[in-house]
Amino acid sequence: MDKLIEQWVKVDAIITDPPFNLVEKQWGNIHLFRQSLKHWRDVITEDSMNFDKWFCQISWIEKACKLLKPWGNIVIFNDWENMTDIAKELRKNRINVKSLNHWQKTNPLPNEWRRRFVSGREYFLYWSKKGKTHTFNVDKVHNGCFEMWLTPWREKKHWKHPNQKSIKLMSEIISIVTNKWDTILDCFAWSGSTLVAARNTNRWYIGIELNEEFYNLSLKRINEWFF
Repeated sequence: MDKLIEQWVKVDAIITDPPFNLVEKQWGNIHLFRQSLKHWRDVITEDSMNFDKWFCQISWIEKACKLLKPWGNIVIFNDWENMTDIAKELRKNRINVKSLNHWQKTNPLPNEWRRRFVSGREYFLYWSKKGKTHTFNVDKVHNGCFEMWLTPWREKKHWKHPNQKSIKLMSEIISIVTNKWDTILDCFAWSGSTLVAARNTNRWYIGIELNEEFYNLSLKRINEWFF
């Protein structure tokens, strides 16, 4: 992001999915929050979950806001417990709160169903920068609920990210908060779902990913994925 700021890059929207700190919330135990997937396909392992440990939820926000156009939109996925800290930091950077929304999973994984309510939602905050009218493309009342299945297996053939978002979900969100040929920034690109959805909906995109394996995976998905 420092390089983009130095180059005076400005984007129309930031749509991103930072680490949730789920491991930290379970006292550093990587298996407690998703026990039924323990070591399944080697996805939930000590190495694969390193990205989630002790991540600062607000450290990236000020820089990201500098890259957003005056009318730009922000969509941030995260765990509900982190939303207050993220919201406070966004307000410090003159970002208007619009709504707390969610992806309602119609077929959630039945993890620990004998011990707790099955988690079937993922939340995201929708914000816009203070300035002229922001983009919001709807033709009827939208309650902020995106109801659909989990990410299909055909999108997970490389199976590297434990919480990969679906192309359908990201495409719907992108179509609402941006226009064709707008530029989208994903600060945490992971496996590239947001970037693939941006390409498929005729948006420009910038992805940032520090993990070399995820970086290479996202490039591969962008180059091979079509509707």
